[in-house]
Amino acid sequence: MEKGAPMKVALIKSFTDKPWRSEQTFQRVEDSLREKWPVTVIHVEDQKSLEEQLQSLKDQDGDQLFVFNIAEYLDEDNKAGFLPAMLDEWGMAHLGSSAGAIRVGLDKVQTKQKLLDWQIPTPAFCVAEQVDRELKEQAEKIGYPLFVKPAMEGGHIGINDDSIARNESQLNQAVERIAGQHKQAALVEQFISGESMREFSVGVVDAGERLYAPVEIDYEAMNVSNAILSHEVAVNDLEKIKLVEDHRLYEQLSNLAERTFIALDARDYSRVDIRIDQTDSYVLEINMMPGLGPHSFLPDALEKIYSLPYNRFIQQLTEASMKRQAML
Repeated sequence: MEKGAPMKVALIKSFTDKPWRSEQTFQRVEDSLREKWPVTVIHVEDQKSLEEQLQSLKDQDGDQLFVFNIAEYLDEDNKAGFLPAMLDEWGMAHLGSSAGAIRVGLDKVQTKQKLLDWQIPTPAFCVAEQVDRELKEQAEKIGYPLFVKPAMEGGHIGINDDSIARNESQLNQAVERIAGQHKQAALVEQFISGESMREFSVGVVDAGERLYAPVEIDYEAMNVSNAILSHEVAVNDLEKIKLVEDHRLYEQLSNLAERTFIALDARDYSRVDIRIDQTDSYVLEINMMPGLGPHSFLPDALEKIYSLPYNRFIQQLTEASMKRQAML
């Protein structure tokens, strides 16, 4: 590749029924990228076709090809074709964290263990593959109420009002539901609740400089029975947020999100979910590939806090990732 040749971007489109992976989202991303770079759109359903198209582009553009990808799987419904792993294996410079780091982020148990290793506060927890005496004993040790969710899902999948267990019977039902519907173990953790509870989502973004975008989940403005972000709320874009006006709290949340970003070896962008109560602040989890849809927390918060419009956010995120990988 001739030195000084223009950078080119390959945009992988992988649609789902989620608003952050909709045609509208990908069109906004594509339009934003095209303002600065030539863009080739790739929309295929099998791994071989994807590899052939990317390899053809790389043969043409060499080190000047950057892959913009925001999907975990090529086939989301069947959890097949883990895109970050493919891109790493094929030696493609791409947006976001390594496949290994993303896998840890998707595994809620491994994430919690990493947080504990870094002495980052997170709710006490146990893992339940079935209902048995050990689960009963561990639950009593943690103390009710408990929150139960699939150990290996993102996007709020498996979370609804039945995820809150206030007694042994509700706990057993929740664990059995996850085992039956999702064919996996359940993460059972202390449910951070009470009148003083507040929940926050904190974006961490490398966009020329590191930006922190904490917002509070405004449950009072949402028509929900319980203060949780269920799958129904997420897929229907029903979340309401408000800015964090208190400077000290803003700094506290940003610091906790930064530590989590580093502990999980995240790259380029992420979103850290945090709850606080009268005793402490707790990291619930990290989303290594948070939604970039029209109403997603991250771009919405960046526009409100930094007056950073969507197109400039996408461009600055892309440029920062290119520079990190020594492409610019």
